[in-house]
Amino acid sequence: MADMVRLDLGDIAATAERAARIRSTFDRSDDTSRRAADACGHDELAHTVRRFASTWDDRRRGMSESLAALAGVLDDIHDAFTQVDRDLGSSIGAR
Repeated sequence: MADMVRLDLGDIAATAERAARIRSTFDRSDDTSRRAADACGHDELAHTVRRFASTWDDRRRGMSESLAALAGVLDDIHDAFTQVDRDLGSSIGAR
């Protein structure tokens, strides 16, 4: 039975951290799109960039929320299996 479940808890923790970093990057990108529109120098192009940025903001917010949820779930999985591993190790040592 022991060979049926194998998890690399380090990989799970690292993936949670990556998801959180990506989310942070998404959250910081809002100002970048506005500055790009301001730097266009052409009214129609600036309007198009702003319109794209507005649509992208909505999608980015949704992805940011999903990344936060993913990071949280991965952290919970890591913590739960780490605790299970400790508990099993303790029960074997207690025998």
